Amino acid sequence: MSPTFNVGEKLKQLRKENNLTLQELSSRSGVSTTQISEIERNLTSPTIGTLMKLISALGQETSIFFESDGRKNVSLVRKNERSLIVDQKNQVYIESLTTGIIDSKLKVIITHPRPGHENIPGGYQHPGEELIYVIKGRIQVTLDGRPYTLEAGDAIHFRGELNHKIKNVTEDDVELLAVITPPSY
Repeated sequence: MSPTFNVGEKLKQLRKENNLTLQELSSRSGVSTTQISEIERNLTSPTIGTLMKLISALGQETSIFFESDGRKNVSLVRKNERSLIVDQKNQVYIESLTTGIIDSKLKVIITHPRPGHENIPGGYQHPGEELIYVIKGRIQVTLDGRPYTLEAGDAIHFRGELNHKIKNVTEDDVELLAVITPPSY
């Protein structure tokens, strides 16, 4: 894997490109100005939920944080060259397998949630579809309040409009492959 991506630098660049002050981005996203400032200065890392709020407030997709320079029609991502985002408390890290194709309709990631980690307490909704495949471990996927337990080798495919959250229900790290269309994560 490649070194951790500089989320703060990219966030600040996007904010400035949109001619937004910290206060304006805070108002749009619901994230405090203090937290945004700390993220931009790399004093803290955002949770995945916070990052999604900021990206949405900037009118972007999460893929903006994984894009490589020189977008193209074919993108080969070697195992040791994957973009990596780590959340604030090191509870999950995400590796992007799809980078560099302009206007891609697909996002494929590998996530590694730590024991007991729930990706977005309260759940999340977005347009499109998701497929979650468990590579290693056991998780609970909750869709509109209904829990589904998945183990290594299991997959679940669902509409993104369903309120959904994913939790590592084991004492071990797990590894998941997620396919999201359109890219919203």
